[in-house]
Amino acid sequence: MTDAFDIVAQNVLWNRLVSVCEEQANALMRAAFGAIVREAGDLSAGVFNAEGQMLAQAVTGTPGHVNTMAASVRAMLDQVPPEGLKPGDALVTNDPWLGAGHVFDFVVVTPAWRDGRIVGYLASTSHIVDVGGRGWSAEAGSVFEEGVTFPPMHLRRGRAVNEEFLAIVTANSRVPHEARGDILSLLSCNDTGVRRLLALMEEYALADLASVSDFIFERSAEGTRQALLRAPEGTYENTIELDGYDAPIRLRARMTVAEGRIEVDLAGSSPAVGRGINCPLTYSAAYAAFGIRALLTPEIPNNAASLAAIRVSAPPGLVVSAERPSPVTARHVIGQALPDLMLGCLEQALPGEVLAESSGALWTMSLSGAGETEFTSLNVALGGMGARPGTDGLSTTAFPSGVGAVPVEAAEVAAPLLYHSKEFAPDTGGAGQYRGGLGQEIVIGSRIDEPLSLSAAAFERLSSGPAGRAGGAPGARGAARITDGTTITDKGIYRIPAGARLVLRTPGGGGFGDPAKREKSAVARDLAHGLISEETAETIYQGTDKGRQRP
Repeated sequence: MTDAFDIVAQNVLWNRLVSVCEEQANALMRAAFGAIVREAGDLSAGVFNAEGQMLAQAVTGTPGHVNTMAASVRAMLDQVPPEGLKPGDALVTNDPWLGAGHVFDFVVVTPAWRDGRIVGYLASTSHIVDVGGRGWSAEAGSVFEEGVTFPPMHLRRGRAVNEEFLAIVTANSRVPHEARGDILSLLSCNDTGVRRLLALMEEYALADLASVSDFIFERSAEGTRQALLRAPEGTYENTIELDGYDAPIRLRARMTVAEGRIEVDLAGSSPAVGRGINCPLTYSAAYAAFGIRALLTPEIPNNAASLAAIRVSAPPGLVVSAERPSPVTARHVIGQALPDLMLGCLEQALPGEVLAESSGALWTMSLSGAGETEFTSLNVALGGMGARPGTDGLSTTAFPSGVGAVPVEAAEVAAPLLYHSKEFAPDTGGAGQYRGGLGQEIVIGSRIDEPLSLSAAAFERLSSGPAGRAGGAPGARGAARITDGTTITDKGIYRIPAGARLVLRTPGGGGFGDPAKREKSAVARDLAHGLISEETAETIYQGTDKGRQRP
């Protein structure tokens, strides 16, 4: 590393780069058309050096976007070499195997030019509600049925936006105005990031980002190595079973910890299936790495060096390493479970220090008009997070994705839907010395007395709930039904008749520790707040000294 700055100045500059990313992400949330981006934060933003290595990311964003984007920028530049780029150019792709795992996520990369050469790149990813095909349904038999895939290409050449590209997007989208606006919002947010990056370089008289890149990578690599040494060296294995689609899915990991590095082999996981719940390996690796880093390196910023210490591999053709043209629309069903798979391995290395399993519930609700009125509404229902050593799990929290739900008010304004209720589901959190986070119950109907179509019933953990840890009980399994008597048991498409309602009850998080050791005051508080029933308080927690009095 050069001596251009002392350590304090380099750290200041590093933090300023993070601020650039945050402003980039905020610009995207302000400009986005889709509520899932604008309201729920389903996005990522980052700054990369001239070699396409990630230097910093916005705090706003999901692991599935950020960690895949760390690899996708370099992959895009391999196909569209930097030598052919000119000032003002921007690249785009939604290739699931280069980007964020399915065709709905678009990655936009914009070079930053200074003194006639590229000094870095700004990249962003967000969800586009519809790009054709079967939409959000997981019933496609191949990626060709799921929507239009665009290889890396120019979104803009100089100042001219690629209108032919946008015309193809809008011609294949059921919500063309929104799709066009969301893609252009990615372009706009990157431009904001470029301006802020160049202003920062001007302020510090930086000709390039080489010096700060070296500083960031050296500090991050050493910090990550030291943090990973906390886990005893050895090999640890874990298996999780999910509902799957037509049959249960097995996820298996063999984790090797040695010399400040972690290698994970996902061999032994189920083969890829003929439904859209498969994961490209890049997406699987993104969430697996997040699970490890969340426990062992939470203080180390996310960048190319901190991610490099964790390697995730799998033979091709598995549900976690699906190859083209496997269907991948609901790849989050598998991806959301991978952090718990990793934490189950690490619990063997660090007993008593690992949170219980979380619901992994990012239950997508893609509701559209099945009558005369055409509309599409995308929202998510969230489950409970596992209890942590020393404290209860968070309720209705999208761990590990980190996104929020679209507020009821925004969802009802954007589509003729009526949310009759949305509330905590009592007794869904696994019992324990520390209780698992609660799931929620949501009841939705139509405001216009017309039937609805539920095309994204990718609901997981309907068969069994998340496991507890250290003697804690599992969280409650999820449930989904339609008030006409239909029980939702798979990830197919369902018709909701006029006047009927969709009722969802998401899973809760697992509990941690022996329920008999839970403090009576905590049981009384949960009972007073309606988080547990009187029966649970009496039969599982053996009552409470304070009875039914409010604490």
